[in-house]
Amino acid sequence: MKILIWQTAYLGDVILTTPIIRTLKNNFPDAELGFVGRSFVGELLKGYPIRFIPFNKGFFESFSIIDKIKDHHMVLSPHISARSALLLFLSGIPVRIGFDRSELSWLYTHTVAHTWGKHEVERNLDLLRPLGIRQDSMIKETKLFVDEEETKIVREKFRLPEEYVVLAPFSNFPLKEWYAEGWIELAQALDLPKVLVGTEKDLRKAMHIEKKAKLINLTGKTSLRELLAVVSGAKLVISSDSSPVHIANALGIPAICVYTSTSPSYGFYPTIGSYLTPQIPCSPCSPNPKKCKTGSYECLKAVSPEDVIKKANFFL
Repeated sequence: MKILIWQTAYLGDVILTTPIIRTLKNNFPDAELGFVGRSFVGELLKGYPIRFIPFNKGFFESFSIIDKIKDHHMVLSPHISARSALLLFLSGIPVRIGFDRSELSWLYTHTVAHTWGKHEVERNLDLLRPLGIRQDSMIKETKLFVDEEETKIVREKFRLPEEYVVLAPFSNFPLKEWYAEGWIELAQALDLPKVLVGTEKDLRKAMHIEKKAKLINLTGKTSLRELLAVVSGAKLVISSDSSPVHIANALGIPAICVYTSTSPSYGFYPTIGSYLTPQIPCSPCSPNPKKCKTGSYECLKAVSPEDVIKKANFFL
């Protein structure tokens, strides 16, 4: 039997599907598992017994992917886009399971209820119910694999201290980012060395933080595997509502999430660690907000640095 998982969203979304991989492997040990995701996913899921199929959403690639996946017997799709539903329908895979909230959900052979108020891991695992998998045989912990050699190489390459805290202020959605001065005050207050992480597009903002706080700035300097290794050696990760929260937890590292426009009620909160939320009338906004509904951007500064520092010191 060949089972496919389709998740072409962001880094964190993919990490939150790892319990599906683990549960399927436990319940169908002889099944061949495939995973369709963006090109970086192959590096992210290193160590999993899956066949990775990269998909970058180009027009021609959208149709060429059909030939690559049509030999599967069933597919589970946490991704809710119309493109996902249509391509999986055109693939002719006999059993196609998706959420009832998906666009073009009627193209799936089975749908399950998508509800807020539960963790995304539990929501994703609901997709296994049509396969008859019981709740008590589902694995709810996310997991990524980083070996000791990777961690050792990264420590030497970036001259990392024995103990440190990872700060991850940035997001693909600017309205998910706590304000820079808050990160600066936090970095100045923590006794342990701080390591700042992000991508190349975050360099300007990272340099602003680096100028005012003593830290090791690795923004734009790490590959994905190196980022995993950096996080795996941390005592604590403090992050915006973004993938470093889920990377940390999948490596057994506690994470503190500082929420702005989003909310733990959407289900993307740390399972190891804690979080802080803004206490304002318009909160929360939406899972992936692109524009402030009130124009005030109040949520970006609604969580105080003092509260984040107190929470961090509790874990440290």
